[in-house]
This record gives sequence, structure tokens and C-alpha cells, in this order.
Amino acid sequence: MESTFAPLETERLTLRTMTLDDAEDLAERRSDTTTAQYQAWRAPYSVDRARELIAEITSRPGPMPGHWYQLAVVRKRDGKVLGDVAVHLSPNGKTAEVGFTLHPWARGHHYATEATARLVDYAVFDLNVHRVEATTHPHNIASVRVLERIGFLAEGVRREAYWVDDEVSDDAIYGLLAREWRARRAQD
Repeated sequence: MESTFAPLETERLTLRTMTLDDAEDLAERRSDTTTAQYQAWRAPYSVDRARELIAEITSRPGPMPGHWYQLAVVRKRDGKVLGDVAVHLSPNGKTAEVGFTLHPWARGHHYATEATARLVDYAVFDLNVHRVEATTHPHNIASVRVLERIGFLAEGVRREAYWVDDEVSDDAIYGLLAREWRARRAQD
């Protein structure tokens, strides 16, 4: 099965299904130690591993319950891939978890906020989820700011709950209810 996901647009960005042509860029981004610091992978991240991930993602037509689906974040003005956003649907499809990763050089321009807000729009208005959530390392202040700017609320910290290989860390939980998002969008 091949992806049939229609790209999502914002003023400055296009969020589209990754292709195998994105593998080198994905490997480069995930190999950056500042990017990998708070993530579920270790740097360096190989191009072969990136190809495997992209092949697995694109084997589905789009987001499906129980799976992650990643989208390349592309700047419209020059076609440059800035990073990616991802959505994971719970097995019953009522909760979406979102995540985002940008190249270090693309940070500080509110691209993560813009892309993630568009992904939340998609989850709430197109997938009809009841809740959107995100988790991050409590010290990942840049990601916390993105989530708070969008309207996510801090719900707590799971102590020593997040494992990468043999290292454990705390996991901060953020949540946003669909009704809160709809009310926020109605005010925009």
C-alpha cells in the first residue's frame, strides 16, 4: 500500500509525506547531537536506518491507529526541508500524540509552532480525535515553549519513565482537548 496522504499547508510551510529522497536529510537531522539529545534515538543515525523508517511510514496510506506517521516540513519559498512532524494515533483513534524535530539551523523562526499547530488542526478537524498529547524531556525548554505557545497544558511528569537504550529520564506530559482547540481556533 502506498501513501495517499494529501499535503497540509500553512502560510509558510507544506507538510508532506516523506519520500526516500528525504533519507539523507533525515539521517543528517537525527545525527545532530543537540537534536538527538532528547529523542528516542542515538546519534549518529544512518541513511540506511532513515530509509527503513521512511519505507515503513510510506507503506501506509496515512495516519492509522497504533502507528506513527511522519511528515516532512518544507519551507514554501525555497522548497527546503526544515524538519519533520509526526502523529501517532491511539489504538482506538481517539487520541493523537504529536512530535516535531527541526534542523538546528531552522530553529528560532516559529516553524515548529506553525507546523505542529497545523498538525493539531488535522488531528482535531480531520481525524476527529478527542485529545492531542505530547511528551518531552522536562529540560527540553524549546519544545516546552512550542507546546505552550500552541495551547497545550502541562499535565505532569512521569518520573524515570522514558528509556533510550539503557538510560532513563523523566517524561513531561502535555495535553490539549479537541474542544479547547476548537474554541481557540474560533477566536483566531
